[in-house]
Amino acid sequence: MKLFIICALLFQAAALSAQDAPGPAPAKPAAAPQAKYSAEILRTMKHLSVLLERSAEVPQERIDALAPEIAAFDEKVKSALGKDLLSDISRREKEEEDKARATSAKKTLQQFRGALQVYYGEQGGVYPKKLTQLIPSVMQEVPELYLPGHGRTSKVTIIDSRKYDKDFSKAITDSGGWLYFSDPQSSNYGLLLLDCSHNDAGGPEFFRY
Repeated sequence: MKLFIICALLFQAAALSAQDAPGPAPAKPAAAPQAKYSAEILRTMKHLSVLLERSAEVPQERIDALAPEIAAFDEKVKSALGKDLLSDISRREKEEEDKARATSAKKTLQQFRGALQVYYGEQGGVYPKKLTQLIPSVMQEVPELYLPGHGRTSKVTIIDSRKYDKDFSKAITDSGGWLYFSDPQSSNYGLLLLDCSHNDAGGPEFFRY
């Protein structure tokens, strides 16, 4: 797996500065000249792409034997790219990862709230005191969250009081898990939140969803 990651990073890094295949130049202002790859580099990029795509057809020992040489070559590629370009690649990768994690968390929140409503209907208008009461009749397990800025967790923080009726945001502990209000006398009764005070990219704090 490590080899595949190295290959993917190498291929991505090379692709960032690759020039399109030769062809008629479009009628537009001249752009800054770009470096051209030698035939050897282009062949290597092609073969790495094939290796990633069809690795299941290659004996594992052959792949393992390549790892040291590819790792050494990758270090040379990184040196050629320079710190600024590598930092930009890392920044964009993190942005994409955070976006995917945020999307997944919001989808999971909707599904979990849906399960709560099913339980509420089945129990005649009563929410569970603990979210584990939904298992296994409504759901198989408490869903795991992996919010930006946090590790993976299924932690549930339960608020069984009216302490935060005036401002539920004060109950946020930024655990990266779930926050659930279980007191039937509370104005927040049955409310399920993402216990995260980080801002969604271009949006509000996650607990406001």
